[in-house]
Parts: sequence; structure tokens; C-alpha cells
Amino acid sequence: MGGIKDSTYHDVQKTLIRRFPPGEGWQFTWSPAGSVQPECMLSRRVAGKTERVAVSVKMAPEIPVNAVKALQDAADSGRFDKAVLVVPCGADVSCVPEGIDIMEMPSWQVVDGRIAWSKNIERSAFIQEVRAKRGLA
Repeated sequence: MGGIKDSTYHDVQKTLIRRFPPGEGWQFTWSPAGSVQPECMLSRRVAGKTERVAVSVKMAPEIPVNAVKALQDAADSGRFDKAVLVVPCGADVSCVPEGIDIMEMPSWQVVDGRIAWSKNIERSAFIQEVRAKRGLA
């Protein structure tokens, strides 16, 4: 993966770890780029049973129906106990059906139809505030 993609997936993994902590036995398995499988599979063994979660990541202001269908197909295949879709905060997820859990990444937001890193939004607001105080805005 490249630099931006690496940092994005680091944020994805941090988001997933909040809900599926490795301390509770969850293991992450990332799929190679371009595969038909979900992008990540989480699994753990509890009381002799293996739990599996299919994870798909969509960095888009509006989640495409075909991406949801692919995740739904993976969940319906019987190989997974749950399906999770990871999206930036504020993404339009109206096409996502009931059976798929949605996790929003707080470090990425949809602003004016574009995806922005939250730190850039905070930094931009701070710069605008400083410029206004100095009479430069």
C-alpha cells in the first residue's frame, strides 16, 4: 500500500480495535487489493466456536449500492457471523440494509461532498479564526 492508503488503513484498524479489541482474542486478516473477498476479516475463538466478521471499507461521501451488495453477499454466504462497513463520518449510508453494522471513522469526515481528514478541518478552522482576529479574513 502507498502512504495515504497506509495511514487510512491505520485509522480503519484503530476504529475496528475499539469494537473488536485484540485483548478479547480478535485477530485481523487483511485481504490483498483487488480480491473479491471483504477487505478484512476479523476472527476469534470463544468456547470452541470461531466467530468471523467480514469488514469492508468505503472512503466515499455516498456508499455505492454495489459495494453494499458485495458485503451483503459475503455475509449471506454463511462464512461470516456479522458484516461491518467502515465509512467516514457523515457518509450517506441510506442504501445499507439492516443486517450490516456501520462504523464511522472519527478521523475522517464528509464535508461539502468531499472526504477530509479531521485534523485538517480543525487546523483550517483555527487558521480562519486567527486570520479573523488579525483582520486578514
